[in-house]
Amino acid sequence: MPAAADTASILSGTSTIPSRSYARSAIFTIDTFSNADFIVKDFVESLSDAAIPASRRSGPAPTNAASAQAFDPKPLIRTFEQALSRLKTLSEDLESRENELSGSVRRAEAQHNQNIRSREQELEKAVDSFRQLERSLDGDGESGGNAAVRIGERLEELDRQRQRAQDAKFILQCWIEVSERGDLSSLEDVRRLGGGEGKVRCAHIARQLLKICQRMDSRDSRHAGMGNNYTNGHSDMDGDGSKGIRNGTSRNHQPKDIIEKFLESLEKDLLKQFDDFYRKQNLDGMRECAIALRDFGEGASVMGLFVNQHQFFIDRSQLVTEELAGDQETWDRLADPDTEPPGVETSLQNLIDEVRLVVQEESFIIKRAFPFHEEVLARFLQRVFQQSIQQRLEMVLDKASEVSNLAFLRSLQASRSYISTLVEDLKAHGLTEHPEPASAQTAAVLDQQLDDLFVPYFVGSSYIEREKRNLEELYSSLLFKFTTYHVSTRSLRRLKTVAYVCK
Repeated sequence: MPAAADTASILSGTSTIPSRSYARSAIFTIDTFSNADFIVKDFVESLSDAAIPASRRSGPAPTNAASAQAFDPKPLIRTFEQALSRLKTLSEDLESRENELSGSVRRAEAQHNQNIRSREQELEKAVDSFRQLERSLDGDGESGGNAAVRIGERLEELDRQRQRAQDAKFILQCWIEVSERGDLSSLEDVRRLGGGEGKVRCAHIARQLLKICQRMDSRDSRHAGMGNNYTNGHSDMDGDGSKGIRNGTSRNHQPKDIIEKFLESLEKDLLKQFDDFYRKQNLDGMRECAIALRDFGEGASVMGLFVNQHQFFIDRSQLVTEELAGDQETWDRLADPDTEPPGVETSLQNLIDEVRLVVQEESFIIKRAFPFHEEVLARFLQRVFQQSIQQRLEMVLDKASEVSNLAFLRSLQASRSYISTLVEDLKAHGLTEHPEPASAQTAAVLDQQLDDLFVPYFVGSSYIEREKRNLEELYSSLLFKFTTYHVSTRSLRRLKTVAYVCK
């Protein structure tokens, strides 16, 4: 803490006359009191120390009373007077600054309150305007209607019209290119740079161009029927006498052929891209390609690619000639009416269990990869039942038929029961509707496939005839000992009769 400790000499020797030179006051400012370490006691002590002569502040206590210096309070009084004067000046400065700051705060508060009132008024105006707009949109009474909905519908209709106009303009541009120059460069650019959406648009536009070609061809056919040289009221000959462009089509190139080649190339490109996405399990990419390929034969190509390339069918095609499981004892038990049937054939049972898992897993992929997932699922189920299950079922029933009619009927009953359980499980699982039950369309497909599997064995009277033959065989087997006994008894009697006659 800054302080002036310069003091004058008080007395020298034994003189008792005090000096007129007093300690000067310490210099301090407002910062002295604003310090966090400021202590009043230390401040007063510093003032006192500055006013006491050095001879009285240090040194041993005097032993002689005559030599003791008399206490002089004047330096302390002068020091504290000057300190009080300085403190009064600082107090006045602080009061002045406080008044200025208080005035600034009041002005700021007044301005803040004014701003708040202004914002409240603006908010009230905005709310009133919004309510007025809402009332105007809702309309007054029954005749008003919902204007907001009408405006939204109108805007959507205008946007659709604008999009149709842009598409029509682009189609005309492509038609001019293909009819006059014999290329589809603009459409190729969209195909190359547009990504999945661009390829979908390319397929749609190319279809439109193909329809235009078909209409032009039909019109030319009608005109040709009216006369060989009559086309729209003009000759087929150009001004130079040679046959040139007619209806915007040069004989050097046919727009229809160009468009069909473009569609064929686009379809192959999309199918290859779909196959690449399928191998990488990129479901979003598969979905984009499937949307574009929907315009090509109702999506038959992409559905066929998905089903034919499925690993389940690839593996099963290599196991068509797989031998049936089970030993001869099992087939003998199946043909023995006195024993319990062994149930469904083992290889057929394993196949059906595998089908249950594969169909449930693939239905999730089909739902994600195809916007028309029910059609794809139906195609997949048809392939599973008509190829894999039917081939194995035929092998089992043919083998059972070779054993006996009873073995055939038992195998038929066990197989139908097990496959019916499969169908019910798939319906309950829901497949593409999981965890909900299967849709009505999918349930109908499953029921139809189940019926188609067993129709050849129940159609007409074939099943009844086989049941009759089985009953005859069972009846004959039951009477076998009885018949054998009577035949042997009759032969024995005949021998006895012959022997008696011979005697």
